[in-house]
Amino acid sequence: MRSARLSGHLETLRPYDLVVIPVITALGAALAAPSVQPARLVLAGMLGLTACAGALYTADYLTRHEDARTKPYRPVPSGRLRAATARRCAVLLWLAAFVLAMWANWRSLLFVGLAVLAQDAYGRSLKGRGLWGDLAVGFSGWSCTLLAGACCAAPWPPARLVAPALLLGLQGTFGNLLLALDDRPHDLRAGCGTLPVRHGPGRARTVLTALAAAEYAGVPLVPGRLGPAGAPVFLLLGLAAAATAVAVLGTVRRCPDRAVELHMYERVLLPAALWALTGRTAVAVAVAAASAGVLRLTSRPMLRPEPYEKGGAIGA
Repeated sequence: MRSARLSGHLETLRPYDLVVIPVITALGAALAAPSVQPARLVLAGMLGLTACAGALYTADYLTRHEDARTKPYRPVPSGRLRAATARRCAVLLWLAAFVLAMWANWRSLLFVGLAVLAQDAYGRSLKGRGLWGDLAVGFSGWSCTLLAGACCAAPWPPARLVAPALLLGLQGTFGNLLLALDDRPHDLRAGCGTLPVRHGPGRARTVLTALAAAEYAGVPLVPGRLGPAGAPVFLLLGLAAAATAVAVLGTVRRCPDRAVELHMYERVLLPAALWALTGRTAVAVAVAAASAGVLRLTSRPMLRPEPYEKGGAIGA
């Protein structure tokens, strides 16, 4: 029973999601103040880690009734994680994020609070509002994360962070819509009006293509906003991210779950590329390699039910 509860917590925390957010909050601090002290980078990373973990528990708590109908293998509906426990973990983690935000800079609470409100609205109603829900998740989970991290190193996020915040927001929107396309059979049964449910897979793929085009059309413009330091590594990693996005779009029609898997790697390449523009090219390469290693070594039971159906081991 104890191992089942532990596995429920590990699955809820989704290492493939959790690994990206601290990278982005620390990136925000590094972009806001290139000479920022390492302790401030760690603080920004911890803020992102606790806030993301709180958001994951919150999301699973708010969608537990829908998951009971369409994804009963998940920790809360399966009983491996009690709903009350998920709620308590969410509250404790949000309190920890509040304390860290106040320690770093109270203004970071504005962006953390905006992300909380958007994630809560998504779990309660926006998921069924088509593209609005994807935009809420993308820009709250990624753009607000970057700007909250920036407040760990500066009084307010500088104007030069608008461009990377927009790119990350577009990437987050792309990722959420891609997951909605993969989840279309479940959402149809649950009566949830995501964009793929409302308008069909073809329209969803068209919107995905437009989001990716807008995102990567903006990538070459970012060094002009942030400075030329690390530009060659930035462009190299940016090209790798763009090539992976093309592979995602080429795969999504015939195999949406494979496209989701490829996107996991794309969404760590763009933040790693942005890290290069802080002048820390070694950090950029290390971020890309370490994040890809986490993705390679961890399974995705929250996305794929096969470990339960086949009676296999339950991974993280």
